[in-house]
Amino acid sequence: MSENATASTNGATAPTNGAAQISDDEINALADAARALSPGMRFVGRPLNFGWENGAWYWKPDRDHGEKVGATEAFAIDLRSAGEAWKRWGRMDNGKVGIVDQIGGRYVDGWRNPPRHAMPEADEDLPASDPWKESSSLVLKRLSDDQLLTWSAVYSSREGMGEFLAIAAKDWRDHIGCMPVVLLESAPDGKNFKPRLRIIGWQVFGEGESPPADPARGALLRKKLEELRQKYAAPKGAAPKGDKKPGAGKRGDMDDEIPY
Repeated sequence: MSENATASTNGATAPTNGAAQISDDEINALADAARALSPGMRFVGRPLNFGWENGAWYWKPDRDHGEKVGATEAFAIDLRSAGEAWKRWGRMDNGKVGIVDQIGGRYVDGWRNPPRHAMPEADEDLPASDPWKESSSLVLKRLSDDQLLTWSAVYSSREGMGEFLAIAAKDWRDHIGCMPVVLLESAPDGKNFKPRLRIIGWQVFGEGESPPADPARGALLRKKLEELRQKYAAPKGAAPKGDKKPGAGKRGDMDDEIPY
């Protein structure tokens, strides 16, 4: 055995050169930290939005401008990126109203949004204007220039995303190592429209693809959820808290959220 060789003792790695042994707890702590810092549900690239009134898709090349997506533009879908989150709107340190807290994760990691009554400020503690808003997200790559986009869907757009994921999940096993290629379309939904992603092929997603599933991330998210419950627990007799997001409860020009 070499000078720096190690041996296992009582679940720990014991070096033979007199150095301090590394405990399982230390290794697990580093693994948990790596998991927390690794990409999970994330916003990458530029925002992609769907117009529920006209059925058009838009992307934002910068903060102040939007461009309509062409009917023949093809996009690869990063299926592992699909997930959902609860976001809390409130008054930020700069005085503006924005997202002050959020919790969410990827479906492949086992995350599902808790129902509203299981989130903070529910039932009798619920403010007059609910500060918590639910959304789902998905990462796409435009094939013409490899531009990454994140589609954050709310309201009826989440139903359209769910329909696409159900179709893609059935065929994914038959296309190992590949992701679906789609055209961004829409379908009538009463007087309005809902998003439709039509699969036209499968190919390798390439750079920017999400990492494989990691079910252990669920434990970290459950811990964060409990921390949020405690943070927003209203003391008995206290007035409901929460800042109203401008236009809360109303739809704007586009059904989807622009996550700035």
